[in-house]
Parts: sequence; C-alpha cells; structure tokens
Amino acid sequence: MRTVSLAAAALVLLGGTAAWAQGGFEDDFESGLGERWRGDAGRGDIRLTEYAGNHSLRLQRNAWAATVVALPENAVQVRVAASFAADDLEGTDTCRLETSIDGQTWRLAGEIGDGLDDAVSLHRVGADVPDAAGRPWIAVRVRIDGNASNDTCWADGLRVGWSRPAAELAQEIPEGSGPLSAPLAAQAFSMPAGAVVPETVMSFKIRLGGRETPDGFRVVHDEFDYAGEPGITAIPPLQVDWVGRDGRAWPLQRGPQPGDSPYWEWVVQPGHVWLVAGGWQVRFPVALQERNANCLHTGWLAIGADASGEDAQGVLQIGAETCAYHQFDLWSRLSVSVEPIELPADLPREDQPFERRHIAALAEGFEGADPAGFGSPLEVSPEAMSVFGVLIDDVVYAGGCQTRFGPDPFCAGLALPSYSLAKSVVAGLALMRLEHLYPGASASLVSDYVDACDAERWAGVTFEHALDMATGLYTSAEFDADEGAPELWEFMSRSTHAERIDLACNQHPRQSEPGARWVYHTTDTYVLGTAMQAFWRAQTGRADADFYDDLLVPLWRELNLSRLMDTTRRSYDGVRQPVSGWGLTLTLDDMMRLGRFLQEGGQVGGDAWADPAMLAAALQRDPADRGLAAGSDVQRYQNGFWAWNAGPALGCASDVWIPALSGYGGITLALIPNGQVYAYVSDGREFAWRRAAVASHAIQPYCEDAR
Repeated sequence: MRTVSLAAAALVLLGGTAAWAQGGFEDDFESGLGERWRGDAGRGDIRLTEYAGNHSLRLQRNAWAATVVALPENAVQVRVAASFAADDLEGTDTCRLETSIDGQTWRLAGEIGDGLDDAVSLHRVGADVPDAAGRPWIAVRVRIDGNASNDTCWADGLRVGWSRPAAELAQEIPEGSGPLSAPLAAQAFSMPAGAVVPETVMSFKIRLGGRETPDGFRVVHDEFDYAGEPGITAIPPLQVDWVGRDGRAWPLQRGPQPGDSPYWEWVVQPGHVWLVAGGWQVRFPVALQERNANCLHTGWLAIGADASGEDAQGVLQIGAETCAYHQFDLWSRLSVSVEPIELPADLPREDQPFERRHIAALAEGFEGADPAGFGSPLEVSPEAMSVFGVLIDDVVYAGGCQTRFGPDPFCAGLALPSYSLAKSVVAGLALMRLEHLYPGASASLVSDYVDACDAERWAGVTFEHALDMATGLYTSAEFDADEGAPELWEFMSRSTHAERIDLACNQHPRQSEPGARWVYHTTDTYVLGTAMQAFWRAQTGRADADFYDDLLVPLWRELNLSRLMDTTRRSYDGVRQPVSGWGLTLTLDDMMRLGRFLQEGGQVGGDAWADPAMLAAALQRDPADRGLAAGSDVQRYQNGFWAWNAGPALGCASDVWIPALSGYGGITLALIPNGQVYAYVSDGREFAWRRAAVASHAIQPYCEDAR
C-alpha cells in the first residue's frame, strides 16, 4: 500500500459533545483509517497491522500519516500524545510525533530512536501545544525518519486533549426556584471565604424526592447506549441524616445506599455547613454509583434552608466520574424536605487523613524531584484522570481532581471505585488472615466448601489456586480472553448468589493441573469468596458469620480508613455474599493507608495481622516464589497481587520487582521498593506508571546503576 488519503480539511470530533472544562480526541486505529487520515508512504510503506488483538498504524522508511482534529471554541491547554513501538532503528532513525497549526510548519512533540526498538514495547511521547490555544483545529502527524526499508515504527493511542475555562460558567448558585438553564462552575459548590460557622451542633434529615427529568442532561461517552434505557436519567430519591459541627457536615449513612432505582445508588460524603441570613447552607460531595457494579459518577449536592429547615431548596450537579464506558453531565434543582432530628448519642468519627500537599510541592521538598513524573499525561490522559498521588513519609502529594466544570472543591474526600483492587484488598487479605489464624486454610479444597463447584471438575483446586487464578479451569489459555467474553458479562449482571456461583463454578472446562497456568478470571475470585465464607462459618460455628465484616472491617478501623470501606458490593438477596473481586468504594487516602500497611509487612500494633509467608510472596519479598507469569515475562501474579519487573525499564543492574494492585479502567496502587506508595484512579484504560517509578527513584533510589 503506497498512500493513505483523506480530504485535507476533514475534521474529527470524538467523545460526544464538547466538555465545559475538559475534552479530547482519540484514535487507537481499531476502526481502521477511513477518511480521517491522509499520508504518503514515500519510499516506504503505510498499513494497519494487528498484534495480540490490537491494531496499530505501521510506518516504514520515510512514510508519514496525518489527521486534523477540531478544537472547541476557547480551548486552552491543548496537549498531544501517542505511543510508538519500533524495530531496526539505527543511528539517527526516529519515530516522530509532530503538530501543526497551519498544515505546513511542523513542530516535534516527541520521538523515540535506537535503543527503544524491540518491536514490542510501546513508549509514550507527547507535549503541550501552547500555540494551538484558541485555534479552530490542530493537525497531528506521525512520521518515521529512516533510511532503509526495514526501519519500522508502529503508532497507536493517539490523543489530543484540551481544557476550556470554567470561568464561562456561573460561579454561584443562582437564587430562585426555577430550573437551571446551564451547569454551574464547581466553585459554586464550595464553602465561601469568610463563611460564618455554626457554634452549636446541628442535626437534620434531608429527603430528596427525586425527579423523572433533570433540568439538564448531556451524554459525554456511552459505549453500551445506556442513555437509551428508560428512566436512567431520573434522579433517584435520597434520604440522609447528617450532623454539622465546626463547619463540617457528616452524613450518618455512608457507603452506597441501595434504593428503589434500578440503575443507581447514592454515595454521600462529608461536606461543609455554614450560616446565612435567616438560615444555613450545606454542601456535600456525592456520587451516583451504578447498581450491581462499581462505576461512580461524582458531583455535588447543595441544600439551603431556614433555621428550622423550612423553605428548603436543593441543587444537584454531576460532572465527573471514574467509569470507562458511561459518562454524562447532569444538573438540576430538586424538591427537598428538611426536618430536625435528635442528635445521635455517638457523633460521627472524623476521618483522619494524611497531610496533603499539591504534587508541585515535591520540587520544593526533595532535590532532583520531578513532579511531572507522577500522574504524567504521557501515561494517563488528564481527561481520564480522577486523582493521583504519592505517599512519602506521612505526606500525600496529590494531583488531578479535575471535573468538566473546574477543580473539585472536595478532592480529599472524593469517592472512588476499587474494581479489581478488591481482588487484593478483600480476597487476598482475607485469605492471608485466615491462613494466619488457621494454618493450612489456604490449602483447603474449594469443592469441600462450595457445593456448586463439582468435585471432579474442581479436583485438587485449593483456596490459594483460586486466589492465584491458577485453577486449571479456563476456556481460552490467552490470559484475558475469558475475561472479555460475553459469559463474564452474564456473570457480572446477575444479582443473586445462586446465579453467580453456578456460573462461576461451571463456566469453564478443566484443561490443566491446578497451579500450572495463570488465566485472569474474576469468577475465580468470586468462588474463593464463597469458599472463605463457608470456611469462616465452619470455624466460628456461626451461621451468620461474615468474613468481610468480621475479619476486614476491624482492620479498616485499626488503619483509620474512611467509613466508605465499611461496606462492599454484595449479592442482592438474603445471602448477601461479598463479591470479593470488585465493589469497594474508597478514597485516595484509604488507598495510601492500605499501601502503607502492606509496605510495613501487614502488621497491627507490632504484630503480624496476615500470614507472613503469603504476604511476603505477594509483595515479591521471597525471591524463590515470584508467582506465575501474567501476560508477559516482566509481569507476575501472586496471591492476588500483580508485580512488574521494573529493572530493565529503569536500567537497573538486576531485577527490581514492584508489587501493585490494579483495577479495571485504569486504577493502580504501586508499592515502590523505597517505601513510597504511588496511586492513581482513572478511566481511560491506561495502566502505565513507568515515569512514576523513575520519579520515585529520583527522590530515593532503590536500584543500582539506574539511568
């Protein structure tokens, strides 16, 4: 194929309607080239190629391809990024990402060359494009600058991101009771400077009647046509009791709250309360969590009333999420009733977060620190980032918390989903605790405790095999094929334990001996949770014993985790089986405290809480027990934890295995060998953190002879 053509003036917009504060264009070439691109193969070649189910654009010798991306009016902070793999580059040969604002003059945005050309590894490059601000479009070009027919570049994951000033939006909630004609700036939901704080403790009940049609609803991204579901845009009713003290407002109901809505459950986090003439105002950070799933759509709830709770008015706005497949904006006035309630005997305990500083403060506190390495836009697209941070000593240096309406004023309490972090935090830690309390528990047979798992099919499969995802039961040996199959979504959509455990036990045939091959299965973790529940009840003699409530919640208390962690996703029936492999709701601070607990060897009060041998293996502290290869030679999976061999990427003299917890959509909790904890929560399906590992090493080295 010699050329790729498209109209030079063709404009491309992806991702739905333009966002107020963030937006973006992306192309991963999975839909081909179509009319979006034009190019010239020169003396080389241009074509789409496929590797491991992924398509990319291959350029050889001196070929190039370009596209034009439309920018919304008043776009600022325009940035471009792409990933390159390469082969047979020598000398000055390079793969180049370039931008232009006139279609003629091109500026380098990033490149890779000789030494990064193993034909497999993708390397992210990119840059800000300040001269694109205010322009109607930007041209982006990928090009190979080579001199031989075997010089090869593969381009993938092209992204152009931008922001729009939130100043375009109203900075205060408008007075009156009429519908909102447009969304408000996030700043409108913050506590104003100089606000008068109540001197007495307040306690009220708030009821939101909900409404079928919000004042405004806008789809940003919708992979499964959720917006077409009848009633999905309806705001669900909410009832929450809260206590106000010293300007803070604590909801007494924490964690996802099931209700009558077939789609949503409320999450209400601590906010602020202050006095105004004749009454008070309260602001809560809130989220709508998808029922029977883990997606969180975050925003703010504002309530105003007179001193007795009369004449109440409410405003709700949703403008961010951690959800890869469904994203929307919502804003509306609400019907609200407020009534005083008796002050509870035990006032809510206040969360005790780490000291928090902006990520930029790293440069002031540590010589040679590179704050840009953490939460790098070359690894996680800013529009997909919910929040990120690194824990050093007892300080969290954090960034992110951008919404489509400006910075979130309640960043520290932002509710986040765990997805598969729960495989480590719930299933992994619970089995390590059981092994510590009852040595040999991890070697118990699944079929002895789970009736639905046939003894012949599951012969020899232990609890630890299930935790390692090495049961020997799978349909495809390709590590993620079963997880992406329709049968997995059938399992995830079921709401009763009987339906789930039947599917989890019988979905895949027996194909290898237990412990021999790793194949990623959320269903394995569900089977393990069911087995642990039965084991725990047998040991305690209590029919109502619950391994999550009895084993893990007390640990959360010891670690001062937020009250969000008191609950986890369960089956919607009388069994209330913890799902084990997803479904936690937590904060960035919770992630950091869990990371610190693990880094310190899983001890509470100086005593081991989890089985030391199992935890050491999970944290790659036992060189003789790295675990099974997980998708590549540089990844392992052991006792519910991932590990990445960062040695080659960092230029270390030997292997450096970094354990990590990982969650769907782009969630990472990395336990750096120098004692630091790095975490980010995003929903762009990006799982890169090499730059963060390098930045952490620059602050406190953890391998010899690093570049």
